[in-house]
Amino acid sequence: MRRGDAIPIPGDYQLRASRAANPVQRFWHAAKKIVVDRELPPAAGDFVVDAGCGSGVISDHLAAAGADVIAIDANPDAIRFASAEFRRPNLRFVAGFLDDQLSFDRAVDKIYSLEVIEHMHRPQGFAMLRNFARALRPRGRVLLTTPNYRSPWPLMEWTLDRLHMVPTLDEEQHVAHYHRRSLRDLAREAGLNVVSIRTVCFASPWLAPLSWRFATAVAKGELRTPLLPGCILVAVLERP
Repeated sequence: MRRGDAIPIPGDYQLRASRAANPVQRFWHAAKKIVVDRELPPAAGDFVVDAGCGSGVISDHLAAAGADVIAIDANPDAIRFASAEFRRPNLRFVAGFLDDQLSFDRAVDKIYSLEVIEHMHRPQGFAMLRNFARALRPRGRVLLTTPNYRSPWPLMEWTLDRLHMVPTLDEEQHVAHYHRRSLRDLAREAGLNVVSIRTVCFASPWLAPLSWRFATAVAKGELRTPLLPGCILVAVLERP
């Protein structure tokens, strides 16, 4: 069982990373918005959950589209920061564990869980997906992303850890490793249909220092290329 982060993560971490001077790191976080807008865009009036919201960057993006958003995270520092930083009448931040029972006053249309499941041991990831299946309305959907361990990602993770460029990832933050088949199997076991599994961040982040616009176009192309071994898995799941 894992209850919270193994190492302290500042509440503003994701927001700072999205504004970093390093364009590769900045694009890595910007790609999350590209994925949301391409794979499961929120609509005005949707009731959505940002599951594992961190500092609230994606939560605010969802709310800006007109969705009614509840954002959940186990890091109380992140919840405090996001609540102060992002203020909208249709956005609420709540502290909680995603593998605990989730309770809402109505069925959820869409759930977004971006680079969260790898921070949980597999049984907890399964429990989280079961909770999603219970909370969704019929045909409601989940957008889930996680590092792809059958891609260049493991080498990149090893390099980042050895150079201490980010808080330690392998076995400190990332305790579960997924690839297409293992993620598909877990989703199905949890009672969710797999609509699609694609990847992103193969070449696009490395092009950002040259041209942000070109990197964005390449990221969108990566999402249209089914078998590309991108560093981030992008899964769309659906409650039957």
